[in-house]
Amino acid sequence: MKKISVVIASALLALPLAFSAPTAANAAPKKYSYTITKTTNYKKAKVYHTKDASPYVFKAKFMADRPTVTFQAKSKLKASTNFYVTKALRVQNKAKKNGTFLYVKGQGWIASSKLTTGKFMRAD
Repeated sequence: MKKISVVIASALLALPLAFSAPTAANAAPKKYSYTITKTTNYKKAKVYHTKDASPYVFKAKFMADRPTVTFQAKSKLKASTNFYVTKALRVQNKAKKNGTFLYVKGQGWIASSKLTTGKFMRAD
């Protein structure tokens, strides 16, 4: 009889953990904050493409009173596809590392290291 009460007590104590684990996996995506160092607007959109990988597309929130931007992942781009870039944003993180984000028309912001200049050409 004593063993049954120990098993029931263990199950009752473990019950909250069973329901909290799935919600932790669905937590909000991580946000990345940067300081803006330079912005560039292109009069004519430049053509870029993705290779085999599908890079993340970020949603940007700009501060009105400070040169700060916060990026949050929202989706992924389609691989092996052409895209048109209309803006470039040079940023710096808290560790003073520089980076560049490009605005893909109709999609969002993407790290420039994930895109390649020019149109996509299939290999023979």
